[in-house]
Amino acid sequence: MSGDPNPSKDHLMDTSGARRPHKGAVLDDGASSVTSDSLTVLHKKFHFPNALVATVPKRSDRASHPPPGYLVVYETHLRAGLRFPPPPELTDIVARSGVSIAQFSYRAMSMMIGLIGLFRDRGVVLTPECLSKMGRFISDTQGRLTFRSKWLDIRTRDHLKSWASAFFFVKNDWGLTERWGKLTDLPAPLHIGEEDIMRILKVPDIEHLLYEVRYLGRYIEEEFLFKVGLSIHAGRSEAKMLKKSTKAPELPASAPVPVPKVAPKRPVGGGDPQSLKKKRTEGVATSADKAPSSSSPARMRIPEDVLNHQCIGRRHVDDLLLRRKVLEAELTHSLNEWNNEFVKVKYLQGEYKRRYDSRTKEVRVLEEELSECRTELANIVHSVSLQNQQIDRLQVDLDEEQTVITQLRKDQKTAAETVGKLEAENKRSRTLLAEKEAALSDLESSRIVEDFKKSIAFKSIIQDHV
Repeated sequence: MSGDPNPSKDHLMDTSGARRPHKGAVLDDGASSVTSDSLTVLHKKFHFPNALVATVPKRSDRASHPPPGYLVVYETHLRAGLRFPPPPELTDIVARSGVSIAQFSYRAMSMMIGLIGLFRDRGVVLTPECLSKMGRFISDTQGRLTFRSKWLDIRTRDHLKSWASAFFFVKNDWGLTERWGKLTDLPAPLHIGEEDIMRILKVPDIEHLLYEVRYLGRYIEEEFLFKVGLSIHAGRSEAKMLKKSTKAPELPASAPVPVPKVAPKRPVGGGDPQSLKKKRTEGVATSADKAPSSSSPARMRIPEDVLNHQCIGRRHVDDLLLRRKVLEAELTHSLNEWNNEFVKVKYLQGEYKRRYDSRTKEVRVLEEELSECRTELANIVHSVSLQNQQIDRLQVDLDEEQTVITQLRKDQKTAAETVGKLEAENKRSRTLLAEKEAALSDLESSRIVEDFKKSIAFKSIIQDHV
């Protein structure tokens, strides 16, 4: 089991995939295997501060439910470079993510500490915005976090088994989240790009950046952590360099076994010291003259087959090393080309995505305008239909009025004919009347005279006249 509960085969996984929901269940929620002795060893090995309060969990304690005021720390976190007190960058990112340190896998913790050390080594501070641009945290079904990056070749793995049971409690003096929480994505600003990351880290191109972050193991070593201020102990940086060991030449089988020198015993008698020293010197010279000539390392005979075998093996090793270098160069070149193509593809994907988003916004605006036009057109059609209905009613009324006018014209024509007839009849009547009046006037005058003659007045007049 590695530090990552679900390691992926693809080290360059895209972050566009959906994150699986956190169910809050921890499958390996068992008792801790840390004892007081092992905690003491960890205290000395990883240089805990004297003010740090670390306790051994009880048999009933679980990693998902730490005591109030305490954090759960795994031994794999210490191997991943976590030191106390934790760096401010880590506390800021953990607080922004809404999770606990206990949810970090070896990969996530080593990535965090390595990137913090890399940024500090370049004189800058790792911010959540830069981290979100370089990759993102992924939560699995157990709630543990790993780190995925789409354009950095980062290889980190913890090969220690049963790491999930090696945990202990540390007093929370930094205000971090103690219980397991749901992962919140870090903000991904659009104004920070790969060129900004390379400019911040002071690297000329993406190949140098990939080289810097390809193996983060060197950034979590004790010496480097002390160099960038993540550890209070320098580790082995103050140790003196040992001399290179040399291999002693082998003696042939016929050579005598050398006898270790023994300090000469001091003579009991009171001899002359100068004479004793002279005798010892002469004895050493005599033994050197009597030594066989074959014991000299310069005159040792090495068999020809041994020399040939060693030369062949050396050449074979040189060929293998040369082939390895060539293969490494080819693989590095291929990997760089693949990374360049991958970066280009991701850039094109982002460019097309931006274009697609802009076109989508334009289409959305056009759809809204089209919807407004449709609404306006529907209103116009409704008003036109009302006007058409009104026009139809007016047309019906007009037809009725036209019919009435036609009937009135017919009646008027009939009345005109009737008036003509009446006028003709009136004219005839007038003619007859005139004729009758003329006849009547004649008749009336004679009749009036007769009547006047018959009247009393006439008689009176006549009488008076008579």
